[in-house]
Amino acid sequence: MSVTIESVLVRDASLSTADVDGRLVVLILDRGTYIDLNGVASEIWQMLSAPCRVGQIFDALSQNHDVDIAILSRDVMPFLQDLIDRRLARQIEASR
Repeated sequence: MSVTIESVLVRDASLSTADVDGRLVVLILDRGTYIDLNGVASEIWQMLSAPCRVGQIFDALSQNHDVDIAILSRDVMPFLQDLIDRRLARQIEASR
């Protein structure tokens, strides 16, 4: 399933995180692996602790980093899709 601006995402709550030298690391214990998140990816990961619409993520990042939505879409959408593809986050039904 492809991520869109209207998608609502939430991270997998069973995953553990650790701060390693000021960087957030997501531990995927059942697969024996981890991912190291940069600053913006860490912000996104924090936003996904509760269900969040992709558009809301873009709005927050746009305000925090003074970047326009087109650039965010180009740079952030692949990361969000990768989280879904790796089953580190999932799309949920939007509540109305």
